[in-house]
Amino acid sequence: MEKNISFYQALDLVSKSNIAPMSVEKVIFSDSLGRVLAQDIVAKIDMPKFPTSSMDGYAFCFEDFPKLLKEGLVLDGDNPAGANFDFSLKPASAIKTFTGSKMPKGSDTILLVEYSVIRDNKVFLSQDAPVTKKGQWVRCIGENYCKGDVLLKKGSAIGAYEIGLLADLNQIFVEVFRKPKVAILTGGSEIIEVGEHRENENVIYSVNNHLLKAMVSLMGGEAILYPIIPDNKEIIRELMSEALRDCDILLSTGGMSMGDYDFTQEVLAELCEVLFKGVRIKPGKPFTYALYHQNGKTKYLLGLPGSPNSAALSFYLFGSVVFARMLGMNYQHQFLKATLTEDVLRNDNRMEFRVCDLEIFNGKYHVGFSKKRAFQSSVINNLCGQSALVVLPENEGNLYSGQEVDIILFRNFLIGGI
Repeated sequence: MEKNISFYQALDLVSKSNIAPMSVEKVIFSDSLGRVLAQDIVAKIDMPKFPTSSMDGYAFCFEDFPKLLKEGLVLDGDNPAGANFDFSLKPASAIKTFTGSKMPKGSDTILLVEYSVIRDNKVFLSQDAPVTKKGQWVRCIGENYCKGDVLLKKGSAIGAYEIGLLADLNQIFVEVFRKPKVAILTGGSEIIEVGEHRENENVIYSVNNHLLKAMVSLMGGEAILYPIIPDNKEIIRELMSEALRDCDILLSTGGMSMGDYDFTQEVLAELCEVLFKGVRIKPGKPFTYALYHQNGKTKYLLGLPGSPNSAALSFYLFGSVVFARMLGMNYQHQFLKATLTEDVLRNDNRMEFRVCDLEIFNGKYHVGFSKKRAFQSSVINNLCGQSALVVLPENEGNLYSGQEVDIILFRNFLIGGI
């Protein structure tokens, strides 16, 4: 077991822990929002299948353009979109053709309605018309996509636009990775559930339960809340064993420090293979990553700190990698550049992910801290609103207003942030 390792060492160990993709299930495309594809989506036909008008106008053959200028083209009927009839263009004629209509045989160009004049059942070019070119306002065969094109790759997250494409493809069913089932165990005799009456003032509500459940949902998982566990080793063992048996991932919050009543890490070490404990980051120093092996299957346990900010951010930093692998995706944290609007004074040599205010000026990110409270792990309101994480490297000193820093947009989740 590794101890007190760097952030990048921890990421590397998580990435290399042979995280297997989830099994595959088939769902109706309209129910696939927020899911991850377990198959390539391939075009079965060309789209458009035939030359199509992209605007309302008059279809004509460009060879007849001189006649359009001088004597006009005979108007020879209407060609509405969706018509189940093949129109054919006669010489020196035009057919009124609407957006989405199949181009009449023998035509190759559209004259827009607004640049046309109708006189004596003939179509003329208006005086204010721009230059007309052959093929104008005509969509060619395969302009959208061609038969055999891979339009969505395996491992792609399905958003609203992908739903539209699947409808366009008449793709009724899609294969997606099953949602990871995530157990959430919150420990501590000082924790009570939201809605419970406070018997005394020395208790706190179970913020972590509901915060992590929401994050799991946004990452594409299915969260299961277990009863709040007291500081009792046997009860912790029983609930942790049950959660590891029934779920794919276990998130355990609290009980990871060295207090006399923190039994979680003891049970964790007895049940699992602990890859590392302790990461040189702030917040999230007690973070632990372990594997549970049973009947040829591996489950993944993330031991999170008890304070809400620490639990949320350490889950975001490491849990997103686990989720990505389980959903067949390639994922790395995106470090963006921003300019500091105030000084950053440091008194800790750990790598720090400091929550900050995020603003955009002239198309560039700027970050400061004026709207944030004291940088304590329990100040959950710091994570709300337009915020980001300033990444302060390990073993580096103060930073000053105007300097460029790395930031992470931690509110963009793996699936829900697409």
